[in-house]
This record gives sequence, C-alpha cells and structure tokens, in this order.
Amino acid sequence: MRRDSHRRIATVVGIAVLLSGGTGEASQLVYTPVNPSFGGSPLNGPYVLGLAASNNDKFTQNPATKQQTTGASAVQQFQQQITSALLSQIAFTVSQEIIGENARDSGSFNINGQMIQFNRVGGQIDISITDAASGANTQIQIPVPNF
Repeated sequence: MRRDSHRRIATVVGIAVLLSGGTGEASQLVYTPVNPSFGGSPLNGPYVLGLAASNNDKFTQNPATKQQTTGASAVQQFQQQITSALLSQIAFTVSQEIIGENARDSGSFNINGQMIQFNRVGGQIDISITDAASGANTQIQIPVPNF
C-alpha cells in the first residue's frame, strides 16, 4: 500500500505543478561576440588563439599520409634568412642609387639574371625589372619623393 500512496502523491504533485503553470517572462537576447577583434572580451584572446592554432594543425596535415608535415630544417631556415637579408641589402643599395643622397638620373643593375633599369623623368621614376630567364618584364612608376 505504501507504494500506491507514494505513486498517488507523486501524481497529484505532478498534476498540481502542471496546472499551476505560472507565467514566465522572456527577455531580449543580446549577442556578444567572443573574438576580441570584433568587440569581444580581451580575456578571450588566448582562447581564440588556441582554437586557431588547433585548426591550423588540421591544414598542415598531409591528407595522403595523415601525418604531420614537418617544417623547414634549421639549415633551410638559415639559408632562407641569409638569402632574405642579402636581397634586402641589395634592394637598399639599389634604392639608394635611385633616390638616395647622391641619386642618379638613370642607370641599370644586373642582379643574378634580373635586369633593373631606372630613369628619372620629370616628377617620377620609371623602373623596369626584366627576368633574363623568362623574359618577364615588370614596369613600376613612382613619384619622386621629396626628402
């Protein structure tokens, strides 16, 4: 009998709760961005950065072998950095010849198969870069800077 009385009490309580059905209030939903770049909390920065890093791992995976691809070796990285530094120095030297303190009105440079010719015409400098191997030619026109 106890089981029946417990069931009846539970049923009565359940029905009472359903019938009481008080009115609920709803409030307007407000969107708050997560990413700090779009107005979200700056405290979310490390979280968003971690998500981006984990997603980047998916894109660096080789789908054929399903193994993580390795980056450049230390020797390759050094070679890239030294090449970049030397090319930067060459570009600086060429730019000094074109717009530096003792700039020339025209001239040409041959750098490893790249022919760079420049000519100062009126208020601009015409630069032509030709690749000897492919014959591709790039024309650049820049205004003469006032230093």
